[in-house]
Amino acid sequence: MCGRFTQPGDIDIIEGFRARYGVEVGDDPGNARPAVRYEQTATPFRDVNVVFTDREGVTRIGAMYWQLIHHWNEEFKSKYTAFNTRVESLAKRYKEPLLRRRRCILPVRSFFETRKLGGEAVEPKASYEFALKSGGLMALGGIYAVWVNPAGENDRRYSCSIITLEPTGIIAEVHDRMPFVMSEDTVKTWLDPAMTDFGALIDLIQPIGSEKLERIREP
Repeated sequence: MCGRFTQPGDIDIIEGFRARYGVEVGDDPGNARPAVRYEQTATPFRDVNVVFTDREGVTRIGAMYWQLIHHWNEEFKSKYTAFNTRVESLAKRYKEPLLRRRRCILPVRSFFETRKLGGEAVEPKASYEFALKSGGLMALGGIYAVWVNPAGENDRRYSCSIITLEPTGIIAEVHDRMPFVMSEDTVKTWLDPAMTDFGALIDLIQPIGSEKLERIREP
């Protein structure tokens, strides 16, 4: 899973996407909230910066609530914990449309994992920080949803979730899940609204090789 990460402000993300992935990101958030301008260590249930492509084909940066809230909820909250989404669950009928048409990227510098093996927390609790060996921006693949307030259609709120999968060696030593860290050649495809083939999208969701990651902080 991923329950904490460090994230730069909007300007650094825009410049980082241009330099690393060759993707131009507009600073107009569209219907999402304006992007967070400062660097932060993010935890669930707060706004985080997200890069996404809207239905008009414009790639934007905006702030989304880090906890997936589906459109059918009467209020902008959920009784389920959904800041992470298991790749195995994406075939469910209410998540498949999000993978097809509402994909996003959470740009981070690093992410943290607390020791948990076999589904159980390991005592004493210890948090490890992971980053790319090459440094710079890391793209975590996710999905997002748009909630419309039943009391007024003009009140639209965006929320997001990070996709998780089986871990590679360096993370498997600490935790039995890891976030979907995208390869550089996957980013443009993930942001392409014309890509709606479910099987092809699932095939893109692969664990990054351990040789590309490093633990930059240990307990």
